[in-house]
Amino acid sequence: MKKKLQFIVVIFFVTLAFLVMLNDVKNNRSPKYQNSVELYQVNNQADVVATDLNDQE
Repeated sequence: MKKKLQFIVVIFFVTLAFLVMLNDVKNNRSPKYQNSVELYQVNNQADVVATDLNDQE
């Protein structure tokens, strides 16, 4: 009887956690976060490259 009750409690909390996570994923589609990445054109990037080849000698 005790193991059956523990199993029911575990299933309840796993289901609850899954539903809360699913709700969070569905409601987190705000445009504020979707447009936060800035894209650069290839011609606007600097032609400078930094390497550590001098430190290896």
